Amino acid sequence: MNVGIMCGSRDTASMESRLSNSRAVSEIADMGYTFVMGAGETGSMRDVKEILRENGNMLITVGNKFELDRTNADVKVEVSSTFKRAEHIYENSDVIIFLDGGTGTLSEFTSFLNNKIETDDKKKELVLVNIDGVYNKQIDDLKRKYKEGLASNTLTYFKEVRSPLELKAYLEKVENKLNNVEERSRVR
Repeated sequence: MNVGIMCGSRDTASMESRLSNSRAVSEIADMGYTFVMGAGETGSMRDVKEILRENGNMLITVGNKFELDRTNADVKVEVSSTFKRAEHIYENSDVIIFLDGGTGTLSEFTSFLNNKIETDDKKKELVLVNIDGVYNKQIDDLKRKYKEGLASNTLTYFKEVRSPLELKAYLEKVENKLNNVEERSRVR
């Protein structure tokens, strides 16, 4: 299973945020997944990659030439813009997790959510990792938009998890679902 990871890349992020993201990734790093993420080597993005590399995971990074020259990954995919990077991560992941991050991470979540809704994509799983309530305001705003008729019930298009263990359990569920679909399609 390919797991996309979206997270902050600023070295100025609080240690609390970076440790929370690291704990979440540490919980899933031994599950044998292939991870797809940006090529940056700063902030939580660097922390996450170090954990994944230490656990021997297959790592696919996506970025511009400058970023790719500075990163260590099994597969490096060069793209021309952050929009292309996000598109590549979306298209090449079965599930995408959104850890605590900045405006880029939030923008990518909103963009991926809109794409999932507009294309009625039932295969792609989006997971908002809401440890310590870091995404409570965004979730409350989505509820308000639905209540006021500004949006469909977007809460049905992603999964919110509140702990590293809940993240792990949900990814296992998604993996089992994908494996059952694959087995059924081989039988036909």
